[in-house]
Amino acid sequence: MITRMLALGLIAVSNSAFAAPPLTCEGYEPDWFLTLTETQAQIRFGRKTDFEIPQSNIAEGQENWPRAYTLIADFDTAIVLVNEVSCALAGREWPITAHVLTQRGQTPILLTGCCTVAE
Repeated sequence: MITRMLALGLIAVSNSAFAAPPLTCEGYEPDWFLTLTETQAQIRFGRKTDFEIPQSNIAEGQENWPRAYTLIADFDTAIVLVNEVSCALAGREWPITAHVLTQRGQTPILLTGCCTVAE
């Protein structure tokens, strides 16, 4: 159910030729980590899950940000929303804010954190 609702939310965004940089993201309370490229992602949140990214879009009317990614794995799905807005985490400034919408079983989970361009 949550997957359908999240997917419907992406209808409001459009495709773009903008190639997003690879990102490394993390958040605390709860602890989670995300690596994100144009075609693949990995989330570590209690367990490590590798995802394919069949779709990424930029918000309607915008040039590069915010961007949404649809993540699909064998037993998990997620929607990642990133925006080029500064973010403070663990006493450090990050250039990008991230929100990850996923679930564990029937329980929806929203993870928030920060990202930087991966090296």
